[in-house]
Amino acid sequence: MGSRRISLVDLGRAVGDGWCAFVRGAVHGEVLLLPGGSLGIGGEGFPDMNFAYVFGPEGVGDAVRRFHGALRARGLPGSIAVLSPAADEAAEVAAGLGLVSGGADPFMCVHAADARHVEHGYVVERVSDMDGVMDAADTLGDAYQLPAEWIRSMVGPGFPDLPNADLFLTRGEGRALAAAGSGRVGSTVGIYAVGTRLAHRRRGAAAAAVSAALDHHVRTGAHLFGLLSAPDAEPLYASLGFTVVDHARIWHVEARSSPAS
Repeated sequence: MGSRRISLVDLGRAVGDGWCAFVRGAVHGEVLLLPGGSLGIGGEGFPDMNFAYVFGPEGVGDAVRRFHGALRARGLPGSIAVLSPAADEAAEVAAGLGLVSGGADPFMCVHAADARHVEHGYVVERVSDMDGVMDAADTLGDAYQLPAEWIRSMVGPGFPDLPNADLFLTRGEGRALAAAGSGRVGSTVGIYAVGTRLAHRRRGAAAAAVSAALDHHVRTGAHLFGLLSAPDAEPLYASLGFTVVDHARIWHVEARSSPAS
């Protein structure tokens, strides 16, 4: 990263708004953009499909309360990632709402000039039609052990026509092996929904998909990339030039139980 300085607030806003761009076409989706945070609801019963980024520095408490309220109104589970500029205020509000702490995950970024290209011998394609969306849904369903129809619902049938969202598929052995998604806000790109089929992990397929996403966006003028990584995926992103710039505190909103009959 050299001597370049990163504004966590600005990066968090771009990555949060990029997530909203990525799920904007979800069949049961909802997007809520506030001064202190961004919530993108994919509309299915998996917390990471209903995800919020809270970055502050203003409006932190209001963002946490409103995101919690939006998820509870839908009866959906969700996750809220809070960057360090907003951490103290968000923790106080989260405790009052009874949110469940999920620890902290690495928040990473890379400048376009520092991104590393990898291929590992794979062919990677940018999704351009519903056949590609279906292949991505099947791949991510296998990767995360979720119903493929949930993924299809989250991206939505109009995904190929969304202006600021993309999916990239690594192909091999006659099928899609890994997928990576992106959402773009200006010259900053967030990376999301990265996954590899369980039987094909640790062979570079996900790295090839993410690398292709970086290459595509660099060619079209992107300057900065950000993502929230699972701790065990940090080496994958580090191999592509990403560095940790923060650790986001994770809070979980539990699904509302159905009333007893």
